[in-house]
Amino acid sequence: MLACVGSLFVSAPALAAGRAGDVAATQAYLRASEVYERSASAELGADVAEVETRESEIAGACPSALTYAPRDSAFGEIGDEASTTLFDADVATMSVARLAFARTIDRLSWSDRRLTRLVRGLAAEEVAGVRLALPDVCADIEAWKASAYATLPQSSISFLARVAAIESGSYVGPAEESRETVIMRLLGRYESRGEKRVTKRAERHEQRTRRVLGTAVEAALARLATALGVSAL
Repeated sequence: MLACVGSLFVSAPALAAGRAGDVAATQAYLRASEVYERSASAELGADVAEVETRESEIAGACPSALTYAPRDSAFGEIGDEASTTLFDADVATMSVARLAFARTIDRLSWSDRRLTRLVRGLAAEEVAGVRLALPDVCADIEAWKASAYATLPQSSISFLARVAAIESGSYVGPAEESRETVIMRLLGRYESRGEKRVTKRAERHEQRTRRVLGTAVEAALARLATALGVSAL
C-alpha cells in the first residue's frame, strides 16, 4: 500500500511535466505553422505566376502532342504528371519556408505518440516535396508516342511512383482525413483560447492559398489541355 501511495506522488509531477511539454510543443508547432502560412500568403502572387509560366513552357514545347494519343490509363497518368507538375510549380518560391517549417516541427514531440508520428510524417513529406524533381512532360509524351503508345517511359513511371510514395501518408484513419486535419484536432487539447484564435487565422490563410492556387492550376490545366490537342487532362 505504501508503495502504491509513493508511486502516486512520483507520477503526479511526471504527469505535470508531460502536460507542460505537450503545451510547449503545441505552441512551437502553431508558431511555425503561422509563419509558414503567412509566407505562403505573401508569395501567392509569385506562386500563381510560376504555375502559369510552367503551363506556358509545356504548351510551347510540344503543341498538339496528345492529339492522336489513345484515351487510356496511360493517358490518365500523363494527365496526372502534368497536373502535379503545375501544382508543384511553386517549389522554387516556397522551398525555404517549407524546409524551415519541416525542420522546426520535426524536433517536436508529445506524450501522444500518434501525434508525434503524424507531425514527423508531415515534416518528412514537406522535405520530400521540396526535393522532388519535376519531370519534362513533353519528353515523356514524346517517348510514349515513340513506343506507339504502348508504354509510358520509365521517367514518367518513376515520377508518379515518387509522388504516390510522398502522398501515401497524407490521409489517415478509416475516415481518410487529411493528416493536417487530424494533427490540428489532436493539438486542440493543448491550446489556450488565444492560441485557438491564432489557429483560426492560420487556417484562413491556408484556405485562401489553397483556393487561389487550386483555381490557378485548374485554369492552367484547361489551357494546357487545349494546347496539347485534347479536351481535358
